[in-house]
Amino acid sequence: MKFIIKKKKLIKFLSKFNSCVSINPKNPILSNILLSLNKNFLFLMVTNLDIEIGYSLFLPSENILDVGDITVNIRKLYDICKTFPENSNLLFKSYNNKIKIFCLNSVLSLSILPSYDFPIINKNQFNFKYKFIIYSYLFKDIISSIYFSIGNNDIHCYLNGMLIEYIDNIFYFVTTDSYRLSIYKIYDNNDLIVKYTKSKFNFILPRKLVIELYKLLDLIKDNKKIIFEIDNNIVKINFDNFIIYSSLIDGDFPDYKNVLDLTYNCYNYIDLNIKDFKNSLLRSSIISSYSFNYVTLTFKKDLLKIYSNNTFSDEIKDIIYINNNNDFFKINLNVKFILDILNVIKDSSKIRFYFKNSNSIIKIDDIKNKYIIYMIMPIKL
Repeated sequence: MKFIIKKKKLIKFLSKFNSCVSINPKNPILSNILLSLNKNFLFLMVTNLDIEIGYSLFLPSENILDVGDITVNIRKLYDICKTFPENSNLLFKSYNNKIKIFCLNSVLSLSILPSYDFPIINKNQFNFKYKFIIYSYLFKDIISSIYFSIGNNDIHCYLNGMLIEYIDNIFYFVTTDSYRLSIYKIYDNNDLIVKYTKSKFNFILPRKLVIELYKLLDLIKDNKKIIFEIDNNIVKINFDNFIIYSSLIDGDFPDYKNVLDLTYNCYNYIDLNIKDFKNSLLRSSIISSYSFNYVTLTFKKDLLKIYSNNTFSDEIKDIIYINNNNDFFKINLNVKFILDILNVIKDSSKIRFYFKNSNSIIKIDDIKNKYIIYMIMPIKL
């Protein structure tokens, strides 16, 4: 193998692929990236056995001097390449279980492992039953709007991912950690999604895959179509020059529609200015971080009182003037959960706060985005 490539062209992919690779002393090839060179493309691939990410990088024919396949430790390769000037050319040449990298006055050698030992998914075993297409900017907006409520290493594995469900001509993208719930809903008549099946279906993307997808979508300059194909326990995702295979989370996702039904009885609502509300919550979070991360919201006529304290006898009391014609209402909520919602609302200056009583679930709507719904469980002190 022998080829020439611009450092800035290679480094942006190495930086994104790097986080997907696991350190596995028992199987060191999982810490490697597969480099496969043919007459038109340099193919890059990494895997952690659950997620396989591949990208076809076009190279001019004059830069391809000798084809071949190798695997090399991606973290060493990335750390070395990022030290070179941005517009420098890198010459790669493999020989005798080594890959040499030439740049300016530097020559480096890295050990390699044979490509035939690299674990690649057998693509012939899949029979994809469902397929749909979503535009990249929409999917990135969906992830950024609801990713924060994905469970993290929860004992219930089905909470550690994002549900994608198609039913009754509606796509639902749902995340929950059992204390809060985020839903991004898109109707079938929306031209941003194209489906190739009339059947209802659902599957759960693992948290790791959702986060990696969000990083990879940063590499796309123009709006692209993302093609999802689903088998029983595997998903194939194709966009730009990326091809991703990932196992799906096995399990039954909680029935979020029952929770939605509960919120229909939250007939009281208040519109809150995001900037004022967020600044007050940030102050409260500093105090409450030393105890239970809670904040007490007391709604009275024309004002909202925000209170928090901790075990060191620190406390904070804030007042925000609002338009409120509802009865007295008081509730304790996790301040971090509210801030997570406010941090992902992009274009609105206000949120709508729905409530029923101090023990009922709270619903928060982004007033300008009718597709997104957030729900938080109250804290009992």
